[in-house]
Amino acid sequence: MSSSSRSTRKPSGPSTRSKNPNKSDGQAESQQSTTNMAAIGDDQTEMSDAQFKAFVVKSLSSLNQKFDNYESRLTIIESDLVTVKETQQEFERSLQFQESYATDIQSIQQENNDLKSTIKGLHDELSTQSKRVESLEQYSRSYNLRFVGVPEEKDENTLEKIRDIIEQKFDLPGNSIENGHRVGKRGDRPRHIVCKFLRRPDRRCVLLKKREVLKNENYYVTDDLTQLDLQLKRKAGPTMKRLFEEGKSPKYRAGKVFVNNVEQKLD
Repeated sequence: MSSSSRSTRKPSGPSTRSKNPNKSDGQAESQQSTTNMAAIGDDQTEMSDAQFKAFVVKSLSSLNQKFDNYESRLTIIESDLVTVKETQQEFERSLQFQESYATDIQSIQQENNDLKSTIKGLHDELSTQSKRVESLEQYSRSYNLRFVGVPEEKDENTLEKIRDIIEQKFDLPGNSIENGHRVGKRGDRPRHIVCKFLRRPDRRCVLLKKREVLKNENYYVTDDLTQLDLQLKRKAGPTMKRLFEEGKSPKYRAGKVFVNNVEQKLD
């Protein structure tokens, strides 16, 4: 039985393969193809990994380069921001200076206005004081007369000389003259004699008689005027001359011209 069984099994194998020869070959080929595809897939997978690594490296390099560029730009921006900040600070300082300068200008303008006000006050006060001094000087000189052209001698006694003239020409006592002296610098012409009367009525008497009494003399008598009065009298001179030529008797008083106590308009 054993022998029969072995003999029976041996031919069964070849007979089975011989029944479907094409199917066996196809399965073999399919299995071989699958094996080849797997090998190719593994190769492709290995190539994809290499390419991916290269891509990653390239991407990282590009990113690093971009990062470097961004970092460089950021540095420039930070530098620009510093410059802008410094410019802003400079502008703020300039603005503060301008505000301070404007404040200083306002302060100076206020001080200037105060000074103008002070100067105006001082000017007004000076003008008032000048008028007072002028008034006092005019009052003091209202006792005086000037004798112009009286011959001058060396070592003369001027007071006695003028007292002699008062006594001889105007019939007034010599002691009506309180003082007499010459004024001005010595020169070719006799200096003026300024004499001071004790009483103004005596002075007025001399003024009233001077034209008649001194018409044949080489000297004359006039008011002892202040500098301001002298300037005003010179200004009134043309008017005085015109009125004299018209046969009138003008009088000069304190810068004004009168005819019969009526003030005349100056030429």
